[in-house]
Amino acid sequence: MLVRKLVLISALLLQGMAESHANEPHPPSSNEQTWIELTSGETLKGTVTAVYDSALYFDSVHFGDIRIRLSKIRRMQGQGNFEVTTDGRRTLVGTLDVNGDTVTVTTDDEQFEYSRSQLLSVTPSFQRERDRWTGDVRAGLNVRQGNTNIVEGNLATTLTRRTPTARGVIDYLAQVNETEGERVADSHRLNVSSDRFTGTRFFWRPISVQYYQDRLQNIAHQGTIDAGVGYILADSDRVDWDIQVGAGVNYLRNVSVADGESLSETSPVGTLGSDLSIEVTPTIDYELDIAMSFLNEESGRYQHHIVTGLSTDLIGNLDFDVSIIWDRTERPQRQQDGTLPEKDDLWVIFGLGYEF
Repeated sequence: MLVRKLVLISALLLQGMAESHANEPHPPSSNEQTWIELTSGETLKGTVTAVYDSALYFDSVHFGDIRIRLSKIRRMQGQGNFEVTTDGRRTLVGTLDVNGDTVTVTTDDEQFEYSRSQLLSVTPSFQRERDRWTGDVRAGLNVRQGNTNIVEGNLATTLTRRTPTARGVIDYLAQVNETEGERVADSHRLNVSSDRFTGTRFFWRPISVQYYQDRLQNIAHQGTIDAGVGYILADSDRVDWDIQVGAGVNYLRNVSVADGESLSETSPVGTLGSDLSIEVTPTIDYELDIAMSFLNEESGRYQHHIVTGLSTDLIGNLDFDVSIIWDRTERPQRQQDGTLPEKDDLWVIFGLGYEF
């Protein structure tokens, strides 16, 4: 009798272990897609598009392109090489396995283990240059006909190139408003910057270039070149925030000026910026970007460009955006006819955005 009970208990234990093992997701073989297990127990197969800003961008076999916070991932294993940079600024290229808080990088020669907190950046090791780029395009259009004829449009695009040790960003913003056949707003702003990471919260910005044109603000051309440093205030699952400070030179050419004034001016410039991104909910993001310039009196004394807004996921990579833009020049230059442009321009923009 005792022997029969022991045999029965052993059989039940073996059955339970077999069922438990059967319920565990199996890592794919080397010729299959990347496999991930979420903290909820769900599993997905697909291809890693990118890993940055504490999120995994994943092309799922069943769900298409999705974005998953790294904190939601319990395990990840699959094919392909990654460029992994640790807080000691060592960059490794190899396969990447994530199991809980342990990250294992296997190179051709050796295997390394780190905790998640030690990772500075993880980037898929792409064969093509274009795979290092991400971006988004946002556009809005308002057309009104009748007692008042208005055509108003805006276009904004951001392109970002990322590697484990560097980041390059190109931003472009255009705003146009034509009311009753008269152009009442026409501005264009282009920003190009390059950052180099140091392995700490500090990063270098060896060059930043800005071009701005707003003829109705009496700015025919304005160009700024500066360099500086930045500091990462927050880099968490839901909040990313960094600030930058720099110094350089600014060139301004006005559309027209009062008699006796110079049409163009070159000035030293000090810059101060802040970029804040908050994941309010899994489908709603908030952003606040501030760029300030400190100039001499003839160049406007002080300028800022502030963009804040919410982005809501719609379908796939398509978003609905609500943005507020505030541009200010503390000392605008009076035009030849005596007109003094307003110091502030304020825009409220509704539009659609597409991420790629």
